[in-house]
Amino acid sequence: MLAAHSFFTVGDTWFQSFHEGYNPEAASIFRECDACCDENGDLDYFTISSHRMLDRLGLLGIDIDATSAAFNHGYAETPEEYRPDEFDFDAWLEDGKKSVRQTGWFDFGTDSDWIDPSVDIRYIIRAVIEMHETDVPVVWNLADVVGRGFVSPDPRLCEIELEKKRRANVATFPVIVLTEGSTDAAFLSGALSLVYPHLVDFLKFMDFGVGAEGGASALARTLKSFAASGVANRVIAIFDNDTAASDVLTAGSTQLPPTFRVLQYPEIDLARNYPTIGPTGREAFDVNGKAGALELYFGEDILKYPTGELTPVQWTGYVKRQGAYQGELLDKSRLQKEFRRKLDDAIARGAIQPGEDWSGIIAILDRIRRAFHDVPA
Repeated sequence: MLAAHSFFTVGDTWFQSFHEGYNPEAASIFRECDACCDENGDLDYFTISSHRMLDRLGLLGIDIDATSAAFNHGYAETPEEYRPDEFDFDAWLEDGKKSVRQTGWFDFGTDSDWIDPSVDIRYIIRAVIEMHETDVPVVWNLADVVGRGFVSPDPRLCEIELEKKRRANVATFPVIVLTEGSTDAAFLSGALSLVYPHLVDFLKFMDFGVGAEGGASALARTLKSFAASGVANRVIAIFDNDTAASDVLTAGSTQLPPTFRVLQYPEIDLARNYPTIGPTGREAFDVNGKAGALELYFGEDILKYPTGELTPVQWTGYVKRQGAYQGELLDKSRLQKEFRRKLDDAIARGAIQPGEDWSGIIAILDRIRRAFHDVPA
């Protein structure tokens, strides 16, 4: 019995026979909607028009210039004994166009045997489409390998393959950290370079720029958008430890991928008996979970006035669902300015000075860096 193979066609041009399996790289450009099945619902082949395939390849950056570069790189990387003495992509492509015009198809020939193992199939498909002046079918034929049991008959083959790749690759990308605002992202990113410099390339704090909407509701929407986009990176969304954030998190019920984590800034001892200003005057309360914006974690050296008194929390609106008031530190702009100076000076020195209080910021960074400790790569 002859061996089973999968293969590709563009129009009447046949290429890349794959022995008793399939080329997994093709899974990135075909989808279940392209699948054609037999009467039993088993996968036979994928098909899409060449013009629509060009749209997909273009979004992946696979244009004709990139294709030329891929072929030339593949040729250069192929050992001399397995390739022709010379290769000119433009001349090869013109030969293909001429052949298709005259005969309706292109014969790769034995001089092109080096192409299959050396050039990504997506670039090969792009090149063969370029040889055709009209819109023709692009087909990935799997009937033989499916029918003989070498490949699953599931028409979701591409989606399954991509999920396997995503799971395999997710640990190689930096973790994206989303915060409630650009100030949080800037301060935490800077502090990371000081406290845990070995993690700078592994944690990326997203800064959406000046004027971008901030707050818990905006962060929740951004988180949903990232989840819907299918981003390959692991993602951490870290909310303030206050009433407003708790309210948003209580209301939200979006199903997130297993590579996402939703956190809040941690409770800290300093906040357990903290001065506040409310309708009844000045009182000390535990403001953890009620007023834990980033400024509360700047350290006692920033939060204290020259008199030694802590900058108080002002109680603002009552959040009915939480049965609690939202609290905000007074003089936030002053606190941010002083912390920026503290951070810049520490980065310039390359070290934290004795007497500086970084415990709150370190507690936040520790929560972030341990977010996936319960999950295998």
